[in-house]
Amino acid sequence: MSVSHRDFYNFAQVLLDNPDSTEIDFRNSISRSYYAIFQLSREIAPKLPLPIHPDDYQKLDIHDKVIIRFEKHPDKRIQVVSYLIKQLRAQRMIADYDTNLDIKRIETTQHFYAVQRLLSSLEGLLAALNSLENLNYEQT
Repeated sequence: MSVSHRDFYNFAQVLLDNPDSTEIDFRNSISRSYYAIFQLSREIAPKLPLPIHPDDYQKLDIHDKVIIRFEKHPDKRIQVVSYLIKQLRAQRMIADYDTNLDIKRIETTQHFYAVQRLLSSLEGLLAALNSLENLNYEQT
């Protein structure tokens, strides 16, 4: 992959950290930081069980395909991730589509730090899942 979730995250941070940023920069920071979460979650999702019939799964949009794997997972800690992704997605949709709402630096900063915490958790989950895969591979 030529672009990683960290590239989205780093770009969002540049937009947020620029003292000359304007509302359009804040909106783009929210959007790009959400996509940092989405890209990493999309990498993790195939490692989680498919919780619904494959025909129903194919009818979902790409975001919902990712979210449902977290949402329907038997581990409550992984289910919480789906709730956080949905919250961040809703904020991204507001930033992208609700042009009548003023988006300020403070809201963008709050969103960004929520993304930062979730990214850290997701990176840890990916590392754990990869370790389990390697362990299972070595045992066969």
